[in-house]
Amino acid sequence: MEQVSELYPLRNKPFISIAIPSSFISEAPDLREKTRKIGYIGRAASIFRVEEILVYIDNSNENAEIITKILNHQETPPYLKKKIISRDPVLRYAGILPPLKTPHHVNPKVFNVDIREGVIEYSNDVKSIVDIGLEKKGVIYGLIQPINKRITVKITGETKNYYIVKPIDKNNIEIYWGYVVKSFDSLKELLQYAISDGYTIIGASKKGTMIYRIENELKQIFMRVDKILVLFGGPRLDIDEIALNEGFNINEYCHYIVNFVPRQGVESIRTEEAIYIVLSLINYIKEKH
Repeated sequence: MEQVSELYPLRNKPFISIAIPSSFISEAPDLREKTRKIGYIGRAASIFRVEEILVYIDNSNENAEIITKILNHQETPPYLKKKIISRDPVLRYAGILPPLKTPHHVNPKVFNVDIREGVIEYSNDVKSIVDIGLEKKGVIYGLIQPINKRITVKITGETKNYYIVKPIDKNNIEIYWGYVVKSFDSLKELLQYAISDGYTIIGASKKGTMIYRIENELKQIFMRVDKILVLFGGPRLDIDEIALNEGFNINEYCHYIVNFVPRQGVESIRTEEAIYIVLSLINYIKEKH
């Protein structure tokens, strides 16, 4: 029988981030299909415990905005959406997004955790009331909080009317607690950020080294580094071509460029398909003993 620790959704070590281009939804015919494609990304990120989804603009500010808004909506716990997300025409088809069912979305008993996401409903210098999506509200004593602020809390006790909670830093949570979304004006800007922040950068490309040739090397890398970034291209241009359009060589930034689908049987693999394939293989390599 597998040990509980192997089934429990701990945060990845190393932490995994993915980078996607704004162009990945450019061939979707309408907002509904764009929403569907973006939903696949959020779902894949959650399945494989991705910490960050980094969106870089390679063709359209508007597309980047759509991607960011929809991914943020998808990451927000269902019980908080109406409280903290304003009505927006971009979110018109948010109802078709697949539910994430991550630990911060479901009843805490499912994963046996005492941590919740909440929103501040009322606050004075004595206490703050927090909606944490349970049968009773949470109460924070002694701290004034901004109304409608999203907050991560730990349940420390219970009274007849409230759960007693305290704010915590989600970066200190050991289990997987969803992704954050960041946007960049270009691929180069994103890569400069990643290099300066200590990421090991892996480019996913059919022009890269076959995965089976460097599997063991990647395993050793995953055991040593703290953060990896997996870089994906778009439906028309690969990562090297996007970089070339911006006037630089992708090899200047990527530590590895890997072909994760040797002898692929189709002309091109869609970005959302590639993310499932690549993250699945990285998860396998990282987790195997």
